[in-house]
Amino acid sequence: MPRRARPRTLAVSALAAAGLLSAVNGALTGVGSAAPAPAVPPDTKATASVSVTCPFADPLGARALTVETSATLPAQARTGTSLTLGGFSTKLTLPRDVAASYLPAGATAGSLAGELTLDLDVHQDDRADKVPVTLTVPATALPETGDVTLTATGTVPDIALNTVGAVTFDVTAPSLALAAVPPPADPAAKPVACALDPEQQTTLGKVLVLPKVTPGKKAEQQAAAADEPGPGDPPTEDEFAVPLSLVTILTKSTVKKLGATVTADPAFLFNGLFILNLITNDSRVTGSTTFAPATASFLGFGFVPVTATVEFLPVDYRNSKVIEFAGKITTHEDQNTYLDTTLQVMARLSNAKVDGVPLDLGPDCVTSDKVTLSLNGPYEAFGVGHIRTDPEKGFTLPAFRGCAAGGQDLTPLLTGMSSGPGNQAFVDTYNLIVCTEPDHTQCPPGSDGPPPEAAAKKAVKHSN
Repeated sequence: MPRRARPRTLAVSALAAAGLLSAVNGALTGVGSAAPAPAVPPDTKATASVSVTCPFADPLGARALTVETSATLPAQARTGTSLTLGGFSTKLTLPRDVAASYLPAGATAGSLAGELTLDLDVHQDDRADKVPVTLTVPATALPETGDVTLTATGTVPDIALNTVGAVTFDVTAPSLALAAVPPPADPAAKPVACALDPEQQTTLGKVLVLPKVTPGKKAEQQAAAADEPGPGDPPTEDEFAVPLSLVTILTKSTVKKLGATVTADPAFLFNGLFILNLITNDSRVTGSTTFAPATASFLGFGFVPVTATVEFLPVDYRNSKVIEFAGKITTHEDQNTYLDTTLQVMARLSNAKVDGVPLDLGPDCVTSDKVTLSLNGPYEAFGVGHIRTDPEKGFTLPAFRGCAAGGQDLTPLLTGMSSGPGNQAFVDTYNLIVCTEPDHTQCPPGSDGPPPEAAAKKAVKHSN
């Protein structure tokens, strides 16, 4: 009996390790569904909170206030159009004695209303302009105790866009023109021009301006494309490069022979660049990613618990841990953008346990050749992307090498149970707020996509 149990244990272990390979591919490739991405990235909510000093009349004197400005920004726009900022509002809190100074003499209750004006600084490369914005403060009652919070809303004039590149919007200090409600017959209060306190971040947000799509230029674009650089090449003089923030990547894969589907934890693209060709209007994206060793688990034969450490490695995995990524983005006739990329990696298994019993797969249990993943699908570098392998062809999982346990070579079993064509990979990417800062830690909140909890929930939703 013991002699017959040992081969069975090895068979269970081999199937388990083959199942773990699906986890390896899951960690690397794709999340989601094949649902198309939106034609343009979604608008984003941008905020900027700044400290100002406002010189109120004596005996109040200068007061320090915090001003929070909010607006809805499009992720991108085209030259030859006008940019509209929606939902523009500014909120500030007045100290109670300052608010009460606007009321009639002796009054302890009442309401304030008026206007708030500020300039929106607009920057693009070495060009700058100011857009004046007038906001209305509706009648706001003073609370029985404490300070009063005022919220002003208004419309930002449309901004003409004529040059390709990132446009930055910075807020300035407001000027306050407030009065009691109803206003006195002879208001004595004058507008109060506040000043920004020094050395603080004032950026509200950024919008990437792309070239206008011109019909009838297909032949010229195709001719120019013959000499365009490869996806992973550095930017040329005909290209405009914008650093990407830290992009969240959600992944899912299926292994045909095992009938297994595995959704992995979020990964990230770093050192990313969005590179726009100013002649063809095509673009590309480059960057790097790494996948830390992760523990995967499943039930071998449907009832035997199995765990192991899985790793995605570059082809030159003995000398590097970084996987380089590069893909070409093209605009189709439907005006949606699509990404084409080929990713090559090696997969390694280690630290396997079958029903809690260690299974030594050796130090170099890897695929004998690189895993080649050709991915395509709707994609926005500054929004969301849904790319996947070809639904008909999928990708081929190579044979394994160097996998041993207890002095026995498990490579043939692993290869026979899992290797072969017809596997599928899916990748969803999330970069929901435009950020052009080289240091992603200086990007506004939300630039790195959904937090891990939300990303995990979205991956589960896609997999159903």
